[in-house]
Amino acid sequence: MKKQRITILSLLYFVGAAVGAEASVAPITFAMKSKEPQMVIDVEDNQNAIPKNKNNAELFAVDINAKFPEYEDLHKAYTKEKYYDYGYEFTWNIGQKFRPDFKAKIAAFGMSDKRLKRQGEDYFYAMIKMLPKEVYPYIGPYLHQVPNMSERILQMPGIKETKNKFPERIAPQLQNIPNIEFLSPYLYFLLMPEVWPGYKFPTEYPKPKVNLPQTKYDASFMERIKKLVPPENYFPSQNPYAPKLADKLRTIEPTQTSPLSSADVKAFISTLSDLKDFASDLETQTKLVEARVLINAYEQSQGTSLPLNNLKDMVNPCQRLAQRLKLLKMDAEFVKIVGKQGFSLEEWAYTCDKTIKAYRKSKITATTLQSIINIQNNAYKEEISKLPDIFKGTQVITMLAVPEMYRAPYGDVMAVKKNRRELAKIFKKLDYKIVGAPITIMP
Repeated sequence: MKKQRITILSLLYFVGAAVGAEASVAPITFAMKSKEPQMVIDVEDNQNAIPKNKNNAELFAVDINAKFPEYEDLHKAYTKEKYYDYGYEFTWNIGQKFRPDFKAKIAAFGMSDKRLKRQGEDYFYAMIKMLPKEVYPYIGPYLHQVPNMSERILQMPGIKETKNKFPERIAPQLQNIPNIEFLSPYLYFLLMPEVWPGYKFPTEYPKPKVNLPQTKYDASFMERIKKLVPPENYFPSQNPYAPKLADKLRTIEPTQTSPLSSADVKAFISTLSDLKDFASDLETQTKLVEARVLINAYEQSQGTSLPLNNLKDMVNPCQRLAQRLKLLKMDAEFVKIVGKQGFSLEEWAYTCDKTIKAYRKSKITATTLQSIINIQNNAYKEEISKLPDIFKGTQVITMLAVPEMYRAPYGDVMAVKKNRRELAKIFKKLDYKIVGAPITIMP
């Protein structure tokens, strides 16, 4: 039942994040206080649109040399004024100057029967419906205090009844605190017994396994299997028995499918140390974050994005980084650094992604491996069918991304294992990010 406790905590976390989005007076922007035009991306478009007629690898494939409009054109195309001026930025700083035009506008809005639907409202509504009813007393009082909260959410059965009510069930760790009833509703979720590590969930015993009869080894059967699936086809991008000398040599013009040698991994590790100053520059970090949003917005407008387009950054982080560097015209500066080890931008990105995937696979746990097997066997089909439609697309594409994060041939894994200690040390030092690109290592 540990999994259930983690699930509840995760849902509470997302509710908190969604509350921030729901209560904000404007869509998510780069500079909330800025008076300049701000970046506005509709998070609900293409929520469930998964491209058809593509295998899993093609879904997350990245074209480093893809043609994008100029950065200035993208910024102009996906930047617009706020759709409504609230007249102030914060409730504690509304100003002292009377504005007749603003008064007329808000009076017109107040007399209108039409309710403005806030960005992300459907997503937030579906998210709350997914929560167990036992969670409502711990989030409902807070929702009723959030300014501009949607009435549709406040009138939900179970949420409506929690207004100004203190939760009845309190974690044993907090029961003896005097005046605990004056705790801020924002912190009510801490009162929930299930979120505390010491909480004991009802024990669920696994079903007993049926002992299957042992089958004798049949050599002729294995020979027939080898004829149907030759061993050399197991890893199509590399020979099954590479000579030892090749592992000590660098790969000439690395591609996405070329074998990874130990020398390639060592050269890649050297570039990470050289990139330290480039990655630590705050202006560079800001530009790369903005470039990611612009590329995602452009791909969404072209119909080539995924329901969660940032999954491409998890599957192929360095190839996506190369796209952003090219968009910002920072690729030449970057190549000056990685070029010391003989890499071009594309060669470095391919080597980087192959190294990361092989590193993930070399450290894969039995739990993650079983999850991947379950995904490939479509074991979660029934659970997904029970989700609200707004979440199905994101859940499916997330599950499809996990096997791709670990897709690496045996030879690449062996090359990385020889350098795994150095990789672990440099990844930890970089906080598992390469110039802002995430190196996601699942436990």
